[in-house]
Amino acid sequence: MDLLTAERQLQAAQRAADVESLDALLHPQVVGAGPDGTVFTKEDDLESYRSGALRITSLVEESLDVQEDGQTGVTRMVAAVDAVQGGAAMSARLRYTRLWVREDGNWRVLAATFVPV
Repeated sequence: MDLLTAERQLQAAQRAADVESLDALLHPQVVGAGPDGTVFTKEDDLESYRSGALRITSLVEESLDVQEDGQTGVTRMVAAVDAVQGGAAMSARLRYTRLWVREDGNWRVLAATFVPV
C-alpha cells in the first residue's frame, strides 16, 4: 500500500469511527497535538472514538500533499471538518500534518498535529 492510500484509509476510519482500522493505522507510540496544545496518545485517540466523545460528521479533504522517502513519509492535508466533541458541535477548517513510518510494509502514523487554518 502506498502512503496516499494509507492517508485515505485513515480519513475513512475517522469518518466511520472505525476503531479497529484506526488501531491498525496508528503506531503504538503515536503522539498527537491539537490546536490548543493538548497532547494525546494512541489510546486517548481510540477511546475518544470508542466512547463516542468524538464523532466526525463530515471530513472533506480540500488539499493533500504526500511525501514519501523510503520508510518514512509526511502527509499535509487541509480539510473542512464538522464534528461533535464532548457533546458540542464544531466546524473548522483544519491543517493536519502527519509523520508516517513503514513497518512490515504497512504505513502507520507516528506523530500528528492539527491546527485551524
